[in-house]
Amino acid sequence: MQQPYGRCEDCGERLYEHIEGGYNCTNCGERYSEDFFDADPESSKVAVAGH
Repeated sequence: MQQPYGRCEDCGERLYEHIEGGYNCTNCGERYSEDFFDADPESSKVAVAGH
């Protein structure tokens, strides 16, 4: 697994690449799209439910 430069907004743990694309927090299960790191911080949240 490769690690991006980001951390989970819910729990603060590192995010890892997900096999289906985007990123996944292995601690809480939150999923983030690849666009999350390119988006403006004030834009709408692009995280998707990981459960």
